[in-house]
Amino acid sequence: MKRRGAILFGLSLLAGLSSTLLRKQRPTKIASGDLAVFYAGTWTYRDEEHHRDHKLEIDPNMIIRIDGRSMPATVESISPSELVLLDKYGFHLEIKANEQRPVTLFDEADNRNYVILSPNQISETASN
Repeated sequence: MKRRGAILFGLSLLAGLSSTLLRKQRPTKIASGDLAVFYAGTWTYRDEEHHRDHKLEIDPNMIIRIDGRSMPATVESISPSELVLLDKYGFHLEIKANEQRPVTLFDEADNRNYVILSPNQISETASN
């Protein structure tokens, strides 16, 4: 009887360990291609100082345009919460995101943070 209990204990321990190891082997990170698609889109941010809205376009190949002008930049890092770009002048653009979309833009050249507006915020401000 003791031997049977020891075998059952050993088998259950082995099953528990194998399920833990298999669970950890599954990829938990989002592929960088998926992240590029997550950040891709046309976004609007407001420059409160100059009372002007700007259009930020990011395509899935990480080509950046601001107000229709191409901005040569390289991707320094990309994660589900932040995209960091380095422009041709050596300044960083940092785009922070929540679970749904990009929400803020930090422009190192201006040393300023901008709120990226959601589509319903844009239509609310347009109607005012």
